[in-house]
Amino acid sequence: MKPFDFIIIGGGIAGLLSAYELRDYNTLLIDENGILTSGASAAAGAFLFPKVGFDTAYTRFINQAIVDSLKFYEKEGIDTHKIGVTILPRDERDIEKFKQYEKDIRLPYEKRYGGFFFKEGGVVFPEEVREKIKVDFEIKKIDKLEKEGGFWKVGGYTAKNVILATGHKTVIDIPYINIRPIWGERIEGRGEFRIENEDGIKEDFLPCHFHKNCSLTEVGGIIKIGATHKRNCPECKENEEEAYELINKAKEIVDIKNFEISKIIGGFRAASVDYFPVVGKIIDVDKTMESNPKIVKGEVPKFISYLEGLYIINGMGGRGFSNAYYCAKALKEHIVGNKDLGILDTKRVFIKWARKKGEEYLKEKNVKS
Repeated sequence: MKPFDFIIIGGGIAGLLSAYELRDYNTLLIDENGILTSGASAAAGAFLFPKVGFDTAYTRFINQAIVDSLKFYEKEGIDTHKIGVTILPRDERDIEKFKQYEKDIRLPYEKRYGGFFFKEGGVVFPEEVREKIKVDFEIKKIDKLEKEGGFWKVGGYTAKNVILATGHKTVIDIPYINIRPIWGERIEGRGEFRIENEDGIKEDFLPCHFHKNCSLTEVGGIIKIGATHKRNCPECKENEEEAYELINKAKEIVDIKNFEISKIIGGFRAASVDYFPVVGKIIDVDKTMESNPKIVKGEVPKFISYLEGLYIINGMGGRGFSNAYYCAKALKEHIVGNKDLGILDTKRVFIKWARKKGEEYLKEKNVKS
């Protein structure tokens, strides 16, 4: 069989959209469960909401990713339910912060309901994304990667390039990349709303999506509330305690009565240490440390060696359905056109790791050898 140009491991939203971006090449997506059928991508509320905050690199990245992803989904015929979103302050302290944030907001907005309303706010359904975004796919469990004769061996196939989109799971040891599993649970159900609009009129439907201590939306009579965030909880699974916690948070936004839960869905997000996604070439740690011995003392590396043909797209956090499109597009442009990845690049996390843990890594390596 002819080697694939790309094999992408991981059927979450990052892997799916990477495969779609590279669909003009001989590309295969592999996952042991299916496309958007497990983990955070299956459990996602897929809320496409902007971030309110100071004008930082992270806020700009998140909000540009929101705008780009909304356009992408609409272009692909996926309903974004773009009725806008109102971001509300969580508490009294947040009210004061919002006054400071206001001068830094770059997206068009209006003041509504005591918060900021953005037209660029929507939600997609993972089921529709899976239906509309078609790629070559195979269900197969991948436990390891091997390089042989210039090609990667992956589950009985060979490929010139491999892209790791495995979320918090790993198939190869990359010491400088730490992707943390963050548990999240969301719920769906039906209930009754009472909300006072801007004219003081009581309405029984949501005029837009909302976000406060949780995200709240209603589409076709189905109310979606999400999601919880729990670190250091590898044994977490769907439970009613978190479900009722979400209902109470939603009631801080609007008056909800007679809410009946129809579905509890949970999964582990994949989050990087600094919240930015991790995208790009996989660095050859040993060769790079050897050619830049002073990197452990803070020196910027002059030369970086890479494992040829091995890439990663990971760490989407709780914004996978917006971050993933932006990152998948950036990764393709990097691979095909050598376009700079900026803050997303794997070099970011490697340099931080080398300065913090490089000496410890070298000592352990010397002991083992």
